[in-house]
Amino acid sequence: MGKMKREMEKEIEMAAEKQLVEKQQTPPAVKYENPWLEVAAENSGRFGKLLKFVKGKWEIGDDEVPIGTEYIAHINQLAKGWVHFEDGEVVGDPIIVKIVDGKKLPERQELPDNNPKKWEKDDDGKPRDPWAKQWYLPLISVESGELHTYVTGSDGGDQAITNLCAIYGRKVHDGTLPIIALRSSGYKHRKYGRIEKPELPIVGWDGTPPTAASPMQPPPNADMGGDVIPY
Repeated sequence: MGKMKREMEKEIEMAAEKQLVEKQQTPPAVKYENPWLEVAAENSGRFGKLLKFVKGKWEIGDDEVPIGTEYIAHINQLAKGWVHFEDGEVVGDPIIVKIVDGKKLPERQELPDNNPKKWEKDDDGKPRDPWAKQWYLPLISVESGELHTYVTGSDGGDQAITNLCAIYGRKVHDGTLPIIALRSSGYKHRKYGRIEKPELPIVGWDGTPPTAASPMQPPPNADMGGDVIPY
């Protein structure tokens, strides 16, 4: 009986340790302040359909999205994260934080796979870091109302997100969200030729900003106090 009891206690202890490890390794899911976005995300995957900018074209899966397509950018739900790649494929869940929460991503050196000698090689034969930092911007199609998420880890995408943040940061307290249009621009690189980059210009604002409270006006014939003039 004593031996059986010890084996049972050992199994219980091992199961508890396994649950703890799994809990520590699983990153928290992105929480939305907007309950409608949360429902859309839950029913279409964590991020809905992913919108990407690939070689001068906006794409969702294999479908090209026309230049000029407009979205309501829920930049108040903007998130960034670390993504781990192997053989060009995402491995595991990304480590994600929302900007509004004020939390910081872990530094690169705090993540595993820090030995460049074990990294895959890029097209130039140089070690390629398996970890990539990416932005996640939830978008609602003005035309269809579908939830899409713009995902980017490129320099051009980073600049587009930064520009959007700079403008929104000055209007964050008025309760409106930017309406953006999908566009692109390019420049000539000495080595790689013309490089296309994404643009997210703001073409309008969604929502109604709060109006300043106006002073109360007295109703007609209100008694304002003082002497009554007899005429």
